[in-house]
Amino acid sequence: MSRISQYGSGDARDREREVNEVMIRPLPDAGFGAEIVGFDPLNVSSGQRAAIEDAKRRCHGLLCFSFGRLLEDEELHALTALFGENEYAPGIINGIGKQAGPGEEHLSVEAQVAALRERGEDPFMLKFGNVNPATLEKEPTYPEFFGEWEWHTDMSYLEVPPAYSLLHARDVPDEGGDTGFCDQVTAARTLPRSLRQRVSGLQIKHDSTHGSDGSLRPGMVPPASPIEALGHAHPVIRVIPDTGQEALFLGRRTNAYVTGLSLGESERLLDELWAHATQPRFCYRHRWEVGQVMVFDNRRLMHMRHPMDERKTRFMWRTQTKGQAVRAAPA
Repeated sequence: MSRISQYGSGDARDREREVNEVMIRPLPDAGFGAEIVGFDPLNVSSGQRAAIEDAKRRCHGLLCFSFGRLLEDEELHALTALFGENEYAPGIINGIGKQAGPGEEHLSVEAQVAALRERGEDPFMLKFGNVNPATLEKEPTYPEFFGEWEWHTDMSYLEVPPAYSLLHARDVPDEGGDTGFCDQVTAARTLPRSLRQRVSGLQIKHDSTHGSDGSLRPGMVPPASPIEALGHAHPVIRVIPDTGQEALFLGRRTNAYVTGLSLGESERLLDELWAHATQPRFCYRHRWEVGQVMVFDNRRLMHMRHPMDERKTRFMWRTQTKGQAVRAAPA
C-alpha cells in the first residue's frame, strides 16, 4: 500500500490516505492538477479505478501519469478507456479535421478505418512530432511546428468534441516545448457580471481550417474571413455534464467568430473574452518528462504549446475520448 495525497479547488493538500499502491500528489507550482505514480494501466484494481475517478473530480480535470518508461500501444489505449470511449484521431477521417480528397467523397467511416488498418495505422492514435514514427530519426517538418501553438481545446470544431485528451511523451527537448493548461471553470466563475450578461445566449463558431500551430489542415482552404470559416458553433459558456459546473468554451482564437455579430463586434468581444480567460492565475505550465501521460478534460481546460529549438526533437502519441453534446449554461 502507498500513501495518496489528494486535493481539490484552492487546497494544496486536504487529506492523505492509503489506496492500492497508487500515489496521487499535487503537481508542483500548480493551482490544479495531480501526478499519479505506481500504476499499471493493464492491471487496474477496483480501488485504483475509484481513486482515479475521485482525482478526476477533485483535480480540475488534469492528471499526469508518470511511468518512467515508454508505453506500448495497448497500454495507452487501456489508460484511455478509464476516461471514456475512444474517439478517432484528428486529420485522418474525413470530416474530423480533414477534408475528403479526390475520390474519397463517398467513403464511409468504416471503409476509411479499414484502409488505415490495412496500412498498419491506428485510427484512434495520432503520432506526431519532428521524428519518423517508424525509425524515430529526426526528419524535416513544417516551420510552424517549432513556434508557439495557440491556446485551444482539441477538435472543438466538431458538433460533439472529445471530452478527454491524452498526450504521451515519447521524446521531448531538454528545454522548450512545454505545454500550458488553463482552467476555464475558474475563468467562468470569475467572469465580470457585465461581460457575462453580454455573452449570455451567444455562440462562437470554432474554426476547423487551421491547427493550433497555425498550419492549414489537410485539404482545407483558408477562409476569406472568420465569418466564412468552416466549423461548428458552440455556446460561450457551457455546462460540464459530469459536475454541473460552468466553463468558458472558446476553442481557439484564430478564425473564431461570434455568430450574429458584425466581424468588428465579434473581434472586440473575443479579444475581451480571451484576455480574461488566459490570465496567468488560471494557468499551469508543464515541463515534460519522457514516459509521462497528461490526461486533460477539454470541457474545462484549454491548452497550448510553448516554442522549441529547431535543432531539438519532440514526439508524442495522442488519444482522446468521445464527448457529450455541448449544453449551454442557463442565462
